[in-house]
Amino acid sequence: MNNPTGQPVNGPDAPSPLYNYIYWSTLIGLFSSSFYFITVPFHVRLFDAIILVNLLLMIQSIDFARIAKWIPCLILYLAMSGGIGIFNGSDTVTQVAKEFSGISVSLLYFYYFFEMIGNDFERAFANYAKIAFWFAVIALPVWVAMCIFHHGYVRLQGLTSEPGAFCEIVLPAYYWYAHHYFTSRKHGGKVLVFTLAIILSSSSLGYLCVAFGVMLFLSARIRHFVAVPFIVGGLLALAYTASGDFRMRADDTLLALSTQDVSNSNLSTFALISNVFVTQQIIKESPLIGKGLGSYPISHARFIGDVAGIESHMGESWEDINATEAASLTLRTLSELGILGFSGILVFIVYFRTGGSGPYAAISSAILVSYFLKLIRNGNYFPPEQFFFVFIYILTHQHHRHRIRSTISRALPRSSMRQLEYS
Repeated sequence: MNNPTGQPVNGPDAPSPLYNYIYWSTLIGLFSSSFYFITVPFHVRLFDAIILVNLLLMIQSIDFARIAKWIPCLILYLAMSGGIGIFNGSDTVTQVAKEFSGISVSLLYFYYFFEMIGNDFERAFANYAKIAFWFAVIALPVWVAMCIFHHGYVRLQGLTSEPGAFCEIVLPAYYWYAHHYFTSRKHGGKVLVFTLAIILSSSSLGYLCVAFGVMLFLSARIRHFVAVPFIVGGLLALAYTASGDFRMRADDTLLALSTQDVSNSNLSTFALISNVFVTQQIIKESPLIGKGLGSYPISHARFIGDVAGIESHMGESWEDINATEAASLTLRTLSELGILGFSGILVFIVYFRTGGSGPYAAISSAILVSYFLKLIRNGNYFPPEQFFFVFIYILTHQHHRHRIRSTISRALPRSSMRQLEYS
């Protein structure tokens, strides 16, 4: 059951300092993807430390033996995928251990985190959105300082590693506040800040995701459905005309796809399209189950030399761009987990999608914008926000379904409800 106060299920009326620390360190940590303790020989993020410390602090308040059945099933599936890859020689113990431990720990952490807060996903998402707004506010003076330092225009990226990463973490909050503005005329100032930040990022991915968010918002309203292709098409045409970066990436991507050659591609296009070609070769060899969890770096090293036009970029050392995560969650899951694994992601997105136009649908759509971005251009399995959004997506669906059932039960006679339950 959802706990509207956001308190631990069996906790006191007022949250303890420990509870507050775990809660707020987790939400703030969602924005820490660019902060590392160690980078060589392996990456240790600030958020990894937050997770490990908080899990230890949760020991006294959480029953770790209680867990949803699907979680050990998913963990077992991932272990089997890695094991098959090692057995077939397409994977290594080190790569499997890295991805398996990262996914498993992140998955378990956010499961127990939401257990601790009584599954109060609404409050958690609302607080994430507030932090995202201030994250965007901070990004603006940082952008000004960077422009001054570089003596010219640079793309806004705030406290992240690149403009695309900035868009990725703030887009769900942007959608959430935009939904409030267009339905109740609230949060106009926040929408303006997000809009300005996204524009200044000059992120092609950010622009595409904004257009996708507009499509989701309008598609939920029947009277606007016919206008969707015209409005979305108009926004993309405007971005293509006004943004040289967007136009260059669009042109280079279409050229590389049509010619099957990356020799004239910019860095961003090269990273994506070269990994598309590598994934094609992997799928030819193992279409159903892929090469195994964590196997992509090995497959990439094997096939990248066969990409047409790669030789023109050797002096720029571009051949290793996104070599560890395929530049896209779609490409990575197809190569490592095959059509079976990628189909599982699509089934998850469709099954737990909350449709309609209410507040739960707005949260669901906001997270769907994030999924859209990740499927296109982020192949990392466990960035800080990944499983935070996964559990909110699931809880939103479950709460929405529970509310529908409660409404039906109040509206129908008890005898009719029994007939529905047995039918």
